[in-house]
Amino acid sequence: MKKLFIFLVVSILSCALPAAADVITFEGTGANIQGGIATAPYFLSINGGTNITAMCVDFDHHITQGESWTANITNLGSANLSQTRYGTAALATYREEAWLFDQYLQGASSGDINFAVWALTSANAETSAGWTAGAQQWLTLAQTTDLTSFNGQLGRFSIITPTDLSADGPQEFITETPEPAGLVLLGTGLLTLAGAIRKRKN
Repeated sequence: MKKLFIFLVVSILSCALPAAADVITFEGTGANIQGGIATAPYFLSINGGTNITAMCVDFDHHITQGESWTANITNLGSANLSQTRYGTAALATYREEAWLFDQYLQGASSGDINFAVWALTSANAETSAGWTAGAQQWLTLAQTTDLTSFNGQLGRFSIITPTDLSADGPQEFITETPEPAGLVLLGTGLLTLAGAIRKRKN
Protein backbone atom coordinates (compact mmCIF):
# COMPACT_ATOMS: atom_id res chain seq x y z
CA MET A 1 0.00 0.00 0.00
CA LYS A 2 2.82 2.40 0.84
CA LYS A 3 4.42 1.84 -2.59
CA LEU A 4 1.07 2.48 -4.28
CA PHE A 5 0.64 5.70 -2.31
CA ILE A 6 4.11 6.95 -3.27
CA PHE A 7 3.49 6.08 -6.92
CA LEU A 8 0.21 7.97 -6.99
CA VAL A 9 1.65 11.04 -5.28
CA VAL A 10 4.57 11.18 -7.70
CA SER A 11 2.22 10.74 -10.66
CA ILE A 12 -0.10 13.52 -9.49
CA LEU A 13 2.79 15.87 -8.73
CA SER A 14 4.16 15.35 -12.22
CA CYS A 15 0.88 16.73 -13.53
CA ALA A 16 0.87 19.61 -11.07
CA LEU A 17 4.36 20.92 -11.71
CA PRO A 18 4.51 23.41 -14.60
CA ALA A 19 6.65 22.80 -17.64
CA ALA A 20 9.74 24.92 -18.24
CA ALA A 21 7.82 26.96 -20.82
CA ASP A 22 4.18 27.12 -21.85
CA VAL A 23 2.60 27.55 -25.26
CA ILE A 24 0.62 30.79 -25.46
CA THR A 25 -1.90 31.52 -28.21
CA PHE A 26 -3.33 34.96 -28.88
CA GLU A 27 -7.05 34.36 -29.32
CA GLY A 28 -8.17 37.97 -29.79
CA THR A 29 -9.11 41.21 -28.05
CA GLY A 30 -12.22 42.92 -26.78
CA ALA A 31 -13.80 45.93 -28.48
CA ASN A 32 -11.66 48.62 -26.83
CA ILE A 33 -9.71 50.71 -29.34
CA GLN A 34 -7.77 53.88 -28.48
CA GLY A 35 -5.79 55.82 -31.06
CA GLY A 36 -6.30 52.95 -33.50
CA ILE A 37 -4.70 50.45 -31.10
CA ALA A 38 -6.50 47.60 -29.35
CA THR A 39 -6.29 47.81 -25.57
CA ALA A 40 -7.26 45.37 -22.84
CA PRO A 41 -8.78 42.91 -22.61
CA TYR A 42 -6.54 40.55 -24.56
CA PHE A 43 -7.58 36.91 -24.62
CA LEU A 44 -4.87 34.27 -24.44
CA SER A 45 -4.92 30.51 -24.05
CA ILE A 46 -2.22 28.56 -22.23
CA ASN A 47 -1.36 25.14 -23.64
CA GLY A 48 -4.68 25.03 -25.48
CA GLY A 49 -6.73 25.62 -22.33
CA THR A 50 -9.59 27.98 -21.57
CA ASN A 51 -9.03 31.61 -22.52
CA ILE A 52 -7.65 33.94 -19.86
CA THR A 53 -7.97 37.73 -19.73
CA ALA A 54 -4.71 39.65 -19.93
CA MET A 55 -3.29 43.10 -20.56
CA CYS A 56 -0.42 43.75 -22.94
CA VAL A 57 2.43 45.51 -21.14
CA ASP A 58 4.76 45.75 -24.13
CA PHE A 59 4.19 48.55 -26.64
CA ASP A 60 7.20 47.92 -28.87
CA HIS A 61 6.55 44.32 -29.94
CA HIS A 62 3.66 42.90 -31.93
CA ILE A 63 1.58 39.75 -32.36
CA THR A 64 -1.30 38.72 -34.62
CA GLN A 65 -4.48 36.88 -33.77
CA GLY A 66 -3.97 33.13 -33.84
CA GLU A 67 -0.22 33.40 -33.29
CA SER A 68 1.36 30.96 -30.81
CA TRP A 69 4.70 31.13 -29.00
CA THR A 70 6.48 29.70 -26.00
CA ALA A 71 6.60 31.76 -22.84
CA ASN A 72 7.58 31.66 -19.18
CA ILE A 73 4.89 32.53 -16.65
CA THR A 74 6.28 34.27 -13.57
CA ASN A 75 4.25 34.97 -10.46
CA LEU A 76 5.02 38.51 -9.29
CA GLY A 77 4.95 37.31 -5.69
CA SER A 78 8.11 35.35 -6.45
CA ALA A 79 11.46 36.75 -5.44
CA ASN A 80 12.88 35.59 -8.77
CA LEU A 81 11.81 37.58 -11.83
CA SER A 82 14.78 36.51 -13.93
CA GLN A 83 12.55 35.04 -16.66
CA THR A 84 10.70 38.31 -17.24
CA ARG A 85 11.77 40.74 -19.95
CA TYR A 86 13.29 43.26 -17.54
CA GLY A 87 14.34 40.97 -14.70
CA THR A 88 14.24 41.23 -10.93
CA ALA A 89 15.76 44.72 -11.01
CA ALA A 90 12.51 45.95 -12.55
CA LEU A 91 10.29 44.75 -9.68
CA ALA A 92 9.11 48.32 -8.99
CA THR A 93 8.00 48.69 -12.63
CA TYR A 94 6.18 45.35 -12.61
CA ARG A 95 4.51 46.35 -9.35
CA GLU A 96 3.27 49.56 -11.00
CA GLU A 97 1.98 47.49 -13.94
CA ALA A 98 0.16 45.15 -11.55
CA TRP A 99 -1.36 48.06 -9.65
CA LEU A 100 -2.60 49.66 -12.87
CA PHE A 101 -3.95 46.33 -14.12
CA ASP A 102 -5.80 45.98 -10.82
CA GLN A 103 -7.40 49.40 -11.39
CA TYR A 104 -8.55 48.16 -14.80
CA LEU A 105 -10.03 45.02 -13.22
CA GLN A 106 -11.95 47.29 -10.87
CA GLY A 107 -13.50 49.17 -13.78
CA ALA A 108 -11.08 51.98 -14.72
CA SER A 109 -10.81 53.01 -18.38
CA SER A 110 -9.12 50.27 -20.39
CA GLY A 111 -7.50 52.59 -22.91
CA ASP A 112 -5.96 55.11 -20.51
CA ILE A 113 -4.80 52.37 -18.13
CA ASN A 114 -3.24 50.31 -20.90
CA PHE A 115 -1.40 53.29 -22.35
CA ALA A 116 -0.12 54.20 -18.88
CA VAL A 117 1.15 50.63 -18.51
CA TRP A 118 2.86 50.81 -21.90
CA ALA A 119 4.50 54.12 -21.00
CA LEU A 120 6.20 52.51 -17.99
CA THR A 121 8.60 50.75 -20.36
CA SER A 122 8.27 52.61 -23.66
CA ALA A 123 8.41 56.33 -24.41
CA ASN A 124 6.82 55.50 -27.78
CA ALA A 125 3.46 55.07 -26.06
CA GLU A 126 3.47 58.73 -25.05
CA THR A 127 3.91 59.94 -28.64
CA SER A 128 1.24 57.71 -30.17
CA ALA A 129 -2.25 58.81 -31.18
CA GLY A 130 -3.78 56.98 -28.22
CA TRP A 131 -1.96 58.99 -25.56
CA THR A 132 -4.36 61.16 -23.52
CA ALA A 133 -4.39 63.37 -20.46
CA GLY A 134 -6.12 60.49 -18.67
CA ALA A 135 -3.27 58.12 -19.51
CA GLN A 136 -0.80 60.69 -18.19
CA GLN A 137 -2.75 60.98 -14.94
CA TRP A 138 -2.69 57.20 -14.42
CA LEU A 139 1.02 57.05 -15.23
CA THR A 140 1.81 59.82 -12.75
CA LEU A 141 -0.36 58.18 -10.11
CA ALA A 142 1.36 54.81 -10.53
CA GLN A 143 4.82 56.37 -10.34
CA THR A 144 4.16 58.64 -7.37
CA THR A 145 1.89 56.51 -5.15
CA ASP A 146 3.58 54.56 -2.37
CA LEU A 147 2.76 51.01 -3.45
CA THR A 148 4.58 49.28 -0.59
CA SER A 149 1.28 48.11 0.85
CA PHE A 150 0.46 46.54 -2.53
CA ASN A 151 3.36 44.08 -2.19
CA GLY A 152 1.12 41.60 -0.39
CA GLN A 153 -1.12 41.40 -3.45
CA LEU A 154 1.58 40.79 -6.05
CA GLY A 155 0.99 37.04 -5.89
CA ARG A 156 -2.38 37.65 -7.55
CA PHE A 157 -0.62 38.57 -10.79
CA SER A 158 1.66 36.83 -13.23
CA ILE A 159 3.81 38.06 -16.11
CA ILE A 160 3.76 36.08 -19.35
CA THR A 161 7.13 36.58 -21.03
CA PRO A 162 8.06 35.14 -24.42
CA THR A 163 11.16 32.99 -24.54
CA ASP A 164 12.06 34.90 -27.71
CA LEU A 165 13.19 38.29 -26.40
CA SER A 166 14.49 39.51 -29.75
CA ALA A 167 13.26 42.66 -31.48
CA ASP A 168 10.92 40.49 -33.56
CA GLY A 169 9.65 38.46 -30.61
CA PRO A 170 6.12 38.51 -29.14
CA GLN A 171 4.79 40.85 -26.48
CA GLU A 172 4.80 40.50 -22.71
CA PHE A 173 1.50 40.34 -20.83
CA ILE A 174 0.17 40.58 -17.30
CA THR A 175 -2.75 38.48 -16.07
CA GLU A 176 -4.32 37.32 -12.86
CA THR A 177 -2.35 34.30 -11.71
CA PRO A 178 -3.92 31.23 -13.35
CA GLU A 179 -4.91 28.43 -11.01
CA PRO A 180 -2.86 25.41 -12.10
CA ALA A 181 -5.18 22.59 -13.04
CA GLY A 182 -2.57 20.12 -11.87
CA LEU A 183 -2.92 21.31 -8.28
CA VAL A 184 -6.65 20.66 -8.44
CA LEU A 185 -5.88 17.14 -9.63
CA LEU A 186 -3.39 16.77 -6.80
CA GLY A 187 -5.97 17.68 -4.17
CA THR A 188 -8.66 15.50 -5.73
CA GLY A 189 -6.31 12.55 -6.11
CA LEU A 190 -5.04 12.71 -2.54
CA LEU A 191 -8.57 12.99 -1.14
CA THR A 192 -9.68 10.00 -3.18
CA LEU A 193 -6.64 8.03 -2.06
CA ALA A 194 -7.20 8.92 1.58
CA GLY A 195 -10.80 7.73 1.33
CA ALA A 196 -9.73 4.44 -0.25
CA ILE A 197 -7.14 3.83 2.49
CA ARG A 198 -9.67 4.60 5.23
CA LYS A 199 -12.25 2.27 3.68
CA ARG A 200 -9.65 -0.51 3.40
CA LYS A 201 -8.68 -0.14 7.08
CA ASN A 202 -12.32 -0.37 8.11
